[in-house]
Amino acid sequence: MKLATTTLSVLLAAASAFAQSDRGAITGTVTDPAAAVVPGAKIVAKNVETGATTESATTATGNYTLASLPAGIYELSAEATGFKKTVQTGVKVQVAQTERVDLALQVGATSDSVTVTAEAQA
Repeated sequence: MKLATTTLSVLLAAASAFAQSDRGAITGTVTDPAAAVVPGAKIVAKNVETGATTESATTATGNYTLASLPAGIYELSAEATGFKKTVQTGVKVQVAQTERVDLALQVGATSDSVTVTAEAQA
């Protein structure tokens, strides 16, 4: 009986710790002007409050996921050779939520950029 009580206490403590996570995620797909996916695009999420950045790259199917991001407002950018850098501002990451942000790249030099501003959802 004591072993069962101890096991239950440990499980409840672990569940409680998990529920208190301050993390969320951003996921999406990067496409070109013809709506074809862009594999290998560099993805960067910058927390506008702290300046911390997290990097990833799109998969062969053009998808990306940035997991375990601290809750906050982010600036999300995507860039790939032969395309202008695209920046999405105002991306709100909430606790235990996954925000979907699909990005469309435009043909051009990577030194050029396109900025899309989104209002943070309340």
